[in-house]
Amino acid sequence: MVAGLRDLLSTWRSLRRNAWLLLLASSSVSVPIGFISVSLPIYLKRLGFDEILAGTFFTVSGITSVALVIPLGILADRYGRRRIVLLGCCTFVLAVALLVLAESYIAFVAAAATLGLAEALMYSTFDALLADATTPAQRTAAFGFTFFLSTLAFAAGNLVATLPDAAYLRDPLNVPGAYRPPLTDMVVVAALAPILISAVRLPAVRVLRGKSLLPRKSAPILTKFFASNFVMGMGAGLIIPLFSLWFLLKFSLGEGVTGPLIAVANVVVGVAYLAAPLLERRYGMVRSIVSLQFLATGVLFLIPFTWNLYAVGTLYVVRNLLMNVSWPMASSFLMSTVDESERSAASAVVGASFQLPFAMSTAVGGYLLTVHVDLPFFVTTALYLTGITTFWFFFRNLRKPRATAGRSL
Repeated sequence: MVAGLRDLLSTWRSLRRNAWLLLLASSSVSVPIGFISVSLPIYLKRLGFDEILAGTFFTVSGITSVALVIPLGILADRYGRRRIVLLGCCTFVLAVALLVLAESYIAFVAAAATLGLAEALMYSTFDALLADATTPAQRTAAFGFTFFLSTLAFAAGNLVATLPDAAYLRDPLNVPGAYRPPLTDMVVVAALAPILISAVRLPAVRVLRGKSLLPRKSAPILTKFFASNFVMGMGAGLIIPLFSLWFLLKFSLGEGVTGPLIAVANVVVGVAYLAAPLLERRYGMVRSIVSLQFLATGVLFLIPFTWNLYAVGTLYVVRNLLMNVSWPMASSFLMSTVDESERSAASAVVGASFQLPFAMSTAVGGYLLTVHVDLPFFVTTALYLTGITTFWFFFRNLRKPRATAGRSL
């Protein structure tokens, strides 16, 4: 264990300038996302929009992202990954600025579509860019550290979400006045990302002329990822983006309570991300992912049966930890397995397989909340169990390629 930690610290120290710039850029984007994830559903509710419209905001954002992520991932492989990520960061700044200015629901929908475009530009290509900036020996640790920093930044955004709730309680008649100042601060934080990305310098990955734009070399493994991710995304979209709204509906709690709770959950997950390389080495990627996600699904199922707020908060933190700690392993595995020239496109395909059902089911989740406040939990549990079982069936005999030594960029 001590030797493993020593190796992990050595790997982090070996990361070069480009990798660190990418880590910091990812964190600067995560702060506004953390704020939006907690405050926006409640902001829309307090403006007079119902749960279905709140869910539809995330559906519009998600569908826009899914519609564009694969072609943009292909273009990134062909014309330059850094350019696409930089454009995505600039678009993200614009999306947050539109949220500051939005007054009508149509304006919020326009902001949602812009947010989806930004996600499509950044989502798949960032992972490919980080893979380019690291060696195979560094990759799992680098992805784990990225998730760690981004999750802490996300938690910081969750905490900032307590500010509009406090302002609203002081003056319930001025809802925009409570939410626009912290949203403006989020624009400033988001603006750091394009500055950092513009300083990244990586050699272009050469794509041969006449080569298919689609990731055909990686198609067999991508098909399996697509099948399991699709079911998991459908389940996640029903409740995960609407957790803060569920707390408001069931316990009458605004961001003043849910913001710190979600922040604590993300800090715990962020620290746990650092253990991802150790879990992978000890138990293997597939076994670790499946075991953790099965446990997380069981905890999720228990949440609606619990009326004690402290117990609910504890279960939420535990579920968040178990379900999310495996992502660095999966990201590293995917980037190490697919062909180097197809990394952006491959990541886009896998991302779309999760984001498409996630986006479609969020509006459905809003509707289910109007039928019964706990109904989304039960449907999500069934879908999670199906998705996890599918993942195990496809990947139980698959092994991550052995890391080879190399110089980081």
